[in-house]
Amino acid sequence: METRPIQLLSEDVVNRIAAGEVVQDGGIKLLQIQDNGCGIPYEDLPLVCQRFATSKLRTYDDLEAMSTFGFRGEALASISFVSASLSVVSKTARQRCAYRCVYADRAMYANGVLVPPKPGQSADPQPTAGTNGTTITAVDLFYNAPQRRRALRSATDEYSRILDVASKYAVHYGGRGIGMSCKKVGSNALDLNMPSNPSTTTVDAIRTVYGGALVRDLVHVPPTSSTALGFECEGWISTANYVAKKTAFLCFINNRLVDVPSLKRSLESMYAQVLPKGRSPWIYMRLDIEPHRVDVNVHPTKKEVHFTDEDEIVELITSHAQCVLSQHASVRVVSLASSPNHTQVLPLPPSRYDPRHLVRVDHNAQTLEAVVPARRKRDDDDQVRRESQCSLTSVQNLRERIEQERHPALTDIMQNHTFVGIVDLQELSLIQHNTRLYLVNHAVAIEEFAYQLAVRQFGDMPRVMLDPPPSIPELIGIGYDLEDADEEKERLGLSRDEVVSRIAAVLSAHSDMLDDYFAMRISDGRLEMMPALLPNYESFGLPIERLPTLLFRLGPQVDWDDEERCFEGICREIAYAHVPTAGSAAGGATANAAESACAASDPAWLIQHVWFAHMSGSRARFLPPRRIQGDVIQVANLPDLYRVFERC
Repeated sequence: METRPIQLLSEDVVNRIAAGEVVQDGGIKLLQIQDNGCGIPYEDLPLVCQRFATSKLRTYDDLEAMSTFGFRGEALASISFVSASLSVVSKTARQRCAYRCVYADRAMYANGVLVPPKPGQSADPQPTAGTNGTTITAVDLFYNAPQRRRALRSATDEYSRILDVASKYAVHYGGRGIGMSCKKVGSNALDLNMPSNPSTTTVDAIRTVYGGALVRDLVHVPPTSSTALGFECEGWISTANYVAKKTAFLCFINNRLVDVPSLKRSLESMYAQVLPKGRSPWIYMRLDIEPHRVDVNVHPTKKEVHFTDEDEIVELITSHAQCVLSQHASVRVVSLASSPNHTQVLPLPPSRYDPRHLVRVDHNAQTLEAVVPARRKRDDDDQVRRESQCSLTSVQNLRERIEQERHPALTDIMQNHTFVGIVDLQELSLIQHNTRLYLVNHAVAIEEFAYQLAVRQFGDMPRVMLDPPPSIPELIGIGYDLEDADEEKERLGLSRDEVVSRIAAVLSAHSDMLDDYFAMRISDGRLEMMPALLPNYESFGLPIERLPTLLFRLGPQVDWDDEERCFEGICREIAYAHVPTAGSAAGGATANAAESACAASDPAWLIQHVWFAHMSGSRARFLPPRRIQGDVIQVANLPDLYRVFERC
């Protein structure tokens, strides 16, 4: 493997990425870093310590795909400015020998430029014996910046910081066959020794660095990924048996050790449910995120990064980790005072759960009022889950768009919620998800859910027969009056009868399509069948008084000339017509059970026990889009309430 040549960045790129940034970490008297990598070519050595000379970056746009440790060409330049001596020894596989830059008294790289160690001598690197790789030695850091040096802690503290960083990288790379070691100058003992072995696993690396006691209390977080969010995550986390006073958080994004405060806080909040007060977990997370989604140029030391959809990714990782942790949180190892050398595994009593984080409801539970005689077998629920077989490109595009626009966090909330109650029958309801209470615009949620059902069941929607079949023109006329369409009449310059006639003509002209794809059968100017999106609820899936509005809106609200927009518009109007409204008396013409008719006449019952019941769980697979994020608002969180009231 060959290294890319080093080159100076253009002034335009420099001005956009490097203002006011300095390297901060390092030793005090001597810092030496050695590797057995590719080495630095001889011709690149004069550029090693010049500012903004890098092999990683060519143009500013390259930052969108940056996955290396550094990229600006400032690390060695900064060290050369503040160290009394800086030397570089490097050899590539193609070179016959290594080349060494030996400097005394002052840095050989004066202001980043290679100069001779003594007047009259050559400034070129000198050949020397060496192995493949690079060794960089910096001596007496901050000798020319006494204020900065006084700000450093003791040599022991600074060494502890170096050892901490090296240990974390040893854990991350130990399972990839890369060894690391660290020791103090003059000491024969290695404070960190991670041998290079292809058979070493991540668990072996953790055991080597942190000890076997920790490994016994770790569980593996299997890889989880999201194509829509462009990330993959894997890790190891401690169980409830592990206790520490301070959280150990190792997070690598694209193989770079970084701090992600939002992820750390979220995982610590998850652990608060299972750990005693004052105890903290051990967490190692590896995230691979598409480089163009990560902004690496937001912090002087590059220890923090920003990435797209951070909140959604953090919530998905936390939910995945919580699922793994819950499988290992039912027991805790308790040491007995009478037998200090033995441990006993005791089951955790239910009361040991922190009441501040206890979820007291089950979203799978049902109530008696939800039990209404169904007109079909339960097997028909599969019609909701299965997509109809359709090869039309326009329909496939609509289905793909639903998947692409889904909001992961909202999906989890809506599919695993517990319905609390209705605040405003017109549009607002309360639901609970875990320990959080949300205010939901149920009209928006139901309309979007109904639209997804219509697209998913395109060409295979359940039907409801109307007996006797009503007149299409009469229904459109009623819809005209309900919609108060006088403005439409004035804009078109048509009378009410002419508007009704034109809409009826459009529906009749497309009657075959409406029958085949949308379960709306029109014959001799009458509507014989209408769609019902939920198979077990044909009797009251579509409020009968919304039928005139549906037929009227199919005229002006649908683009009948473009196939994809036409199908989307019809599905949207069918969904809009299914939304229960205050004062509606939903019920199809074929309803024959008194209980069903009574329930169907109650919009509140429909909202809770029909629509939201099907959103919850996997029966209907509701995928809320990002655009309705503002219609789901968190109004309370149980741990926050405990902090205020001390009890609930």
